[in-house]
Amino acid sequence: MKKKRLGLVAFTAALLILLAGCGSDKHLQPYSELKLHGADPPSFNVGVNPPLNHQTYFVFSVKLSDSSLSTIPADAWTIDSYQISYVLLSDTGNHLLALPPSRTSKIHVAVKPGVPTRLPVSIVTDTYLADNASGFIGTTDTATVRANLVFRAHRNKDGFSQTMTSRFIFTIGNF
Repeated sequence: MKKKRLGLVAFTAALLILLAGCGSDKHLQPYSELKLHGADPPSFNVGVNPPLNHQTYFVFSVKLSDSSLSTIPADAWTIDSYQISYVLLSDTGNHLLALPPSRTSKIHVAVKPGVPTRLPVSIVTDTYLADNASGFIGTTDTATVRANLVFRAHRNKDGFSQTMTSRFIFTIGNF
């Protein structure tokens, strides 16, 4: 009877170990993650006289779970595209005729571990300002506009995709 009981205890222990596992492999599989730090500069004033193109840079970096990981291309990410749309926050003098058109830009920018990447994004163009914001010339009125951005990227190692959003606020006026 003792042998049967000892065998039953051993079988139960083996079954519990099998079901529970030996732990987690959470820290055994290193990973890389893409981080969006925001815009540089975080906001700006857009002068309408003379109308010029205005762009800002969005800063990205790769965060590695294990700092001893290599910087081979498999650890890098690629930003595939960004989509930008606009929302009018205020226009006290009603001088702005229309918001800039929404657009999607296909890009292929690599973000490598250890080196922050600055991605240039054109916020407004000179043509848009000349066509839609010339009413600000000679006034002190301003309009505040928010640009909503959606960035789509994938990890080179396994194709895992990630979507990140950001907002950028700018002021249009006769600065």
